Amino acid sequence: MNIIPLSKENHGDWSYVGLSNYLHAKKDAIVPILIAEIGKIVTTNPIVFIVNNSEIGLYSLQSLIPESNLMINDKGEWTNNYIPARYRSLPFVLASDTKNNTTNEKILCYIEDLNCVAKIIKNKKSTKIFDSKNELSEDMGRVFEFLKSIEQNELVTKQALKSIYNSDILEDWSLSLKLSDGEKKMTGLKKINIEKLKSLSGDKLIDLNKTGGLDICFANILSLNNLEKLQKILISKSNPKKIDKENNNKKSLRDLTLEKQNKEKKEEMDNLVKDLLLDN
Repeated sequence: MNIIPLSKENHGDWSYVGLSNYLHAKKDAIVPILIAEIGKIVTTNPIVFIVNNSEIGLYSLQSLIPESNLMINDKGEWTNNYIPARYRSLPFVLASDTKNNTTNEKILCYIEDLNCVAKIIKNKKSTKIFDSKNELSEDMGRVFEFLKSIEQNELVTKQALKSIYNSDILEDWSLSLKLSDGEKKMTGLKKINIEKLKSLSGDKLIDLNKTGGLDICFANILSLNNLEKLQKILISKSNPKKIDKENNNKKSLRDLTLEKQNKEKKEEMDNLVKDLLLDN
């Protein structure tokens, strides 16, 4: 995706709109998350780890198969109860200034491919990026503060994850599903080994607790109960008719009778409307 730095000179009279859909994330089987989010995600998605060259990352699992996001429907609408901060900040991000290698400070940018920022936005209610004084508008200022809070919490998250990595309590965890078009595997994931966590020394447990790593450990363990939720969503997307049939089997005789009566009433009303139209 093309990331463009915002500036008063180039975008002084530009505006932006919110995302109309999340289709750009349709292949996101995982998404990076922050320690500040685990209280929300622990009830909605499995929380997992990925280790790459001694760098450990924290993620929300959004599917049971690669390159698939079960959190959105075919229209790109988010259907889960919680939207991760990584998506909520879009189309804006903080990114390193490639023209200035002397500082680690990040600057406010937007993702051009999402088509949410433009000089002229037609047929949509938009928000100005800069105000009449050529300063960030009030709304844009709130977005900027949100991005900075994400940046700050990333540092806290990294410290907590470092304490988990140093405690050597992670184990490999893979998912494998047999589908009609073959076996699909999710590899490279890791989870907390409960027995190793229980056997940690007091000093390591104290370090985990101080950094927030212990909170993440518990969140990972508890969140794995959400696997069944993902499984149900995957089945419903794969075979919606089967789900409807299973739901009908669970319905009481009274419910089925009421549905039949309502259907008959609707058909009767439809026929009445047709008759009226024919009379005209």
